[in-house]
Amino acid sequence: MDQLLTETGRYRELSSWRKGFKKQWRKLEKTPITLPLNDAYKPDVKRWVCTCPAFVVSRFLICKHLVQSMHHVPPVFFLEVKRYRNTPFWRHGALKPQDESSGEETETSAASGRGADEYNDDVEDDGGENDDDSEEEDGDNAFETHHNGHTFEETIGDEIDLILNFAKGLQHQVQYRDQRMLNTLQREGASFLRLARACMEKERRTNSTRSSTVATWEKSTSSAMFYRARPTVVDQRT
Repeated sequence: MDQLLTETGRYRELSSWRKGFKKQWRKLEKTPITLPLNDAYKPDVKRWVCTCPAFVVSRFLICKHLVQSMHHVPPVFFLEVKRYRNTPFWRHGALKPQDESSGEETETSAASGRGADEYNDDVEDDGGENDDDSEEEDGDNAFETHHNGHTFEETIGDEIDLILNFAKGLQHQVQYRDQRMLNTLQREGASFLRLARACMEKERRTNSTRSSTVATWEKSTSSAMFYRARPTVVDQRT
């Protein structure tokens, strides 16, 4: 208690997450970015959000696109930076975009959100193990997003049609018993198959009365974070 109440002018008793945050930030500063940037990736330093897959599952809501869009931060940044529940999620005077024209707007948005939305930096982060390798605010608004002139319903409908037609095509391949086709499917479609298994596992556990509840940041189902489980037959009848 004396250490906390006595002002010594030194930083002490900092939250445990800051060390991991600094390590991840410095790593992302050096991670190569493939150019030209994928059209699906849209980093927004003003709101501190990015549409890349890494940002969604990041424990600290950071990615290489956002980190490398900012000027190099000094060491004191990692001692003082604050995290918030609303955008921009990270705010500090040293966070200055490479594109200086967006700097004033960033500072303005940061100042307007100060207060009740700030996390308590003195609270220990006890979810570290499941968060290393990301509340669903504004989730419904995402459904209104248009991509290449198409609505959400049109875009996902096209993807569903493609998957269903491909599944029928795969059924046709069974009669030929070609191991090369199976190997290609498992190799080239590995990430999609992992996503499918994660979603089905989440749905199974969600609808089971015996399985443990799916944790938000659980690694095994992190890719299925935005997948909503279908109701069971019993649920549909009630």
